Amino acid sequence: MGSGVRTGTHFATASFGKGGNRMNRPYMICHILSALNGKISGSFMGTASNRQIGKEYAAIRNAYQADAWLYGTTTTKEFTGFRVPVYSQKDYTVPAGDFIAKKDAELYYVSIDTKGEIGWESGTCRRAGCPDAHVIEVVTGSTPVSYLAYLRKHGVSYIMAGENSLDCQIAVEKLYQLFGIRRVLICGGGAVNWSFLQQGVVDELSLLLSPSADGENDTPSIFENSSYLQASAPVEFNLEDVQRIGKSGLRLVYSVPQKMER
Repeated sequence: MGSGVRTGTHFATASFGKGGNRMNRPYMICHILSALNGKISGSFMGTASNRQIGKEYAAIRNAYQADAWLYGTTTTKEFTGFRVPVYSQKDYTVPAGDFIAKKDAELYYVSIDTKGEIGWESGTCRRAGCPDAHVIEVVTGSTPVSYLAYLRKHGVSYIMAGENSLDCQIAVEKLYQLFGIRRVLICGGGAVNWSFLQQGVVDELSLLLSPSADGENDTPSIFENSSYLQASAPVEFNLEDVQRIGKSGLRLVYSVPQKMER
């Protein structure tokens, strides 16, 4: 992509690399909409200007033609109406390892849920304005076995990614190897964005800036540290493209210099 500001409302979204060019994992794109003060949630979302930017965000998301959309626990709770999983606390036995309920879906919804908090009612995520997607839960060795049994009962796939905390490298490798996923959009929240970035498995940042702000202090930002990260260090980006959206919005596209992957 060339540098400079380009005007218009719809853009080509060809990535700098092609899906799967990291040999053993998908091409990972962090696709985020934020206020001018870096917030990704809050009252600014109800402004007229942000609603227009939101339409463009969805159009670009669809144009990426990703195999999977990835979200954190808090965001998924919002999408699922804050339903809690209902299951018996009795001792369950489930086969060790991952569970693949479906591996030929046109789209996957990847849910980071290491504590087992999402109350899925089926293995399909349905949201207004979005295509149906098969659900893959990303869990760890510390996720309650009773919750894994609950997922199996409801036809929800899951992959083990780490023993006591999330290992993003293992997660993306399994998405690639077990489900054939070649391109993933990481769509938030802030802790998930930062975790994948810190663990060196983000290739591209697509950041849409809404021409609005609300000054709230208790709402999440684009990147936020997580309790399961043992260390956190600054990350630098390379600006690849700047695009004007509508009258006052912007889209900034960055590549991410890669760390050495194990």
